[in-house]
Amino acid sequence: MRPLMIVGSAVLVLSLIAGDALAQGAIRGGMRGAAVGGLVGGKSGAGTGAKVGVVTGATRSAINRESQSRTQYQSTPEYQNYQGADFNQSSPNVIMSSETGSTATPATPPTSKAGEESVIRKDGKPILGVTFPADWKQQTGDNYISAVSPDGHCWSMFVTIKSTSDKAAALKKVEDGLQNYMTNIKFDEATEKKESASVVTGTAKGKKSGSELVFAAGVLDAGDGQLVAAGFAADAKLEDHYKATVRGICETIKKSDDFQEK
Repeated sequence: MRPLMIVGSAVLVLSLIAGDALAQGAIRGGMRGAAVGGLVGGKSGAGTGAKVGVVTGATRSAINRESQSRTQYQSTPEYQNYQGADFNQSSPNVIMSSETGSTATPATPPTSKAGEESVIRKDGKPILGVTFPADWKQQTGDNYISAVSPDGHCWSMFVTIKSTSDKAAALKKVEDGLQNYMTNIKFDEATEKKESASVVTGTAKGKKSGSELVFAAGVLDAGDGQLVAAGFAADAKLEDHYKATVRGICETIKKSDDFQEK
């Protein structure tokens, strides 16, 4: 009986591990995995000694390697003959038009210099800060920050939610908003959830371009009862070429309490 008990215990442990892995989501690679880890992970970096809002040395090295790899790939005939998503030509900002108050592509210039921290404020107080790569094209509004990579293949946006303080309702608005820009939306199996954030990931096609896309979008609790919608999208073929870059952007995120810390 003892061998059977040992085997049974092992099976139980493996089942629990598998269940936990499923609960954490099926996507663990590419841009989507990096976004989920960064948005749901919160201050995990700070807990290991990393400074909040600052890209770690390991991530910066990975970004440099990724940039070199992306440049090499973009010089190949395969890429030269490829017509993928161009978020410079067709902005996904319409995904959150219900919160920004406009369906048109915003043209407000950023209030910060390229490579410097951009901050969303409410009543004069900082709610969320994020730093995009210096060569990304940024746009800002009263309650949002968005940016697009130089090649137009990767996009990100952060928007304060005005319409609700309920996280589930806010996430539903984000999911519904995806339909403003995408079609054939297929969500990945699991929704990442943590007390401070909820994130969904998946694949889709651009409504106008028809390009294959991947996305990660969700809702963060920025503190003081303020929810912030966060989104990333990339051309599906370039997803693995923006993993480290997206992880780096997430590492720069600062919430309201972080601005008060010494």
